[in-house]
Amino acid sequence: MRPTDDLREEHRAVKLMLKILDSICKDIEAGRDVKQEHLEKLIELMKIFVDKCHHTKEEAYLFPEMKKAGIPGAEELISSLLQEHKRGREHVSRIEEAVSGQEWDRADSAMVKNSRAYIQLLTLHIEKEDNELFPRADAYLTPGIQKELLESFEIIENEEIGAGKHEEFHMLLHDLKDIYLKP
Repeated sequence: MRPTDDLREEHRAVKLMLKILDSICKDIEAGRDVKQEHLEKLIELMKIFVDKCHHTKEEAYLFPEMKKAGIPGAEELISSLLQEHKRGREHVSRIEEAVSGQEWDRADSAMVKNSRAYIQLLTLHIEKEDNELFPRADAYLTPGIQKELLESFEIIENEEIGAGKHEEFHMLLHDLKDIYLKP
């Protein structure tokens, strides 16, 4: 397994989360009930799984190794990805603010607006990483560096996030999928 395989797997979970969030926005816009608890759990997933885990793997480990390797075009690409991480954090902060202030259940709420912007941002961001960043990392990073990256990723999951937390988030996504993504 390569470090990019691990990150791509996390992207699949993030894309599912974005579909669930989109469905929740549609429910709010249609005046259907959405549980605040579900929104709070999604915010936790955004802050811990997406940002503290996934983005930390990239920012603290993958990006520096790619810069060190002198990969053509990596510097500019990484700079734009870092800006997108920052914008994502800003959207999540506004979503959290609206939910904690219990001002989220209207179609024109800050929660819905920022959720829509977050969905759009991350959808394009994931596409850029999957199609531009990861192929470069796969082509240029040595097997030794890739092994070290995987070990660093494991440490983040177990020590920074907490053993079993990854699986807990996947279970949450499965449960919310059953509620909000009915066929």
